[in-house]
Amino acid sequence: MKSERTSFAATALDEAGIPLFAASMLEPSEIIVGVWRPSLAWIALRSARGVSVLVVITLLAAATAGWAQHSWEWLVLQAGAVLICARLGAAGAEWASRVYVLTDRRVLRRRGVLAPTVYSANLNALQRVELLQTRIDRALRSGTITFSSRHEGHYDAAWVMISNAAEVLALIEETRRRYRR
Repeated sequence: MKSERTSFAATALDEAGIPLFAASMLEPSEIIVGVWRPSLAWIALRSARGVSVLVVITLLAAATAGWAQHSWEWLVLQAGAVLICARLGAAGAEWASRVYVLTDRRVLRRRGVLAPTVYSANLNALQRVELLQTRIDRALRSGTITFSSRHEGHYDAAWVMISNAAEVLALIEETRRRYRR
């Protein structure tokens, strides 16, 4: 099992590298099978639209400012750079707050920076566990694993842009078979 751990994290870890939110939710004798985060590419993809818009607006504003009698180009470019860095920082904070945990009994997902939420579902209660992959996901060897307690309709939660998602899905399915209770 390959877990993706980084030193930059909004989720506190204990000495063994287990997210504290997960450790505090464990039932007696519950075993953590794996811990993952989204791929780092998630930051770039999550902020791509906002950064693109900011770049266009900044360049247009800098070009327009250059025509004025007082040159504001440098100030406009600096402001644009600060806004772009802020957008990337916000995406980085969102990425750091996302943690996916598989135990021998449940799947857990924590997300959210200012108001974190935790999704927890018993492995036996899940009716569907599916892998979704876009062209970009296939190119990056990632994917989204969805969980649903219903046979049809929308999913309840997702582990978004997991690296080696097919391997993670196989581990989830193996865990579901091995620990049936």
